[in-house]
Amino acid sequence: MSHAPSDPVDAKAALRKEAAQQRAALAASDPDAAERLAVQAGIIAALADGGQDQAGIVAAYLPIRSELSPLPLVAALVAAGLPTAMPVTPEPGHPLLFRAWAPGDDLADGPYNTKQPLMSAAAVIPTVILAPMLAFDGGGWRLGYGGGFYDRTIGALRAAGRHVCALGIAYDGQHVAEVPTGPYDMRLDGVLTPSGLRSATAGSSPSGEL
Repeated sequence: MSHAPSDPVDAKAALRKEAAQQRAALAASDPDAAERLAVQAGIIAALADGGQDQAGIVAAYLPIRSELSPLPLVAALVAAGLPTAMPVTPEPGHPLLFRAWAPGDDLADGPYNTKQPLMSAAAVIPTVILAPMLAFDGGGWRLGYGGGFYDRTIGALRAAGRHVCALGIAYDGQHVAEVPTGPYDMRLDGVLTPSGLRSATAGSSPSGEL
């Protein structure tokens, strides 16, 4: 009898605790990281374009705790003429929704002490998704918080035939030797850090080379 591969829950939980402490230390020691990230807006703009007639939409996130803030990067993208969006957290077990948002737009309270765009903002499907994380490895595997929202979202978009480039946003020091993975984890196309774009290297990424 064959069995589906199991999710290494305990290994992920142990790494989350260690990675959260590491990220908090990195955030405290590198207050200019978000500005160095924003300098690389051209990289994201090129990925969002992808040869399309119209500029693609870049979805980011509103940072919580010690997450590296993408907001200066979002502002740079908006200044360059790209449309941007933020996620709206759904009920558990469902993929994220995305609504148009740019710096200065109003926000509403979301679950888990988060903020999110107003329900009146236009619903959009992003071309590039920028995801927060606790840790990443050289193969493009991301350690999140365990809710599965980003994995479910990226998987659903790719299964529907949507071209979506999924990038993590992280400090360089969040890199680890290996992220434990389960059957529902989705590999990123790369990770953008303050020092540059790290493409996934362990085989071909689900949506192609960067």
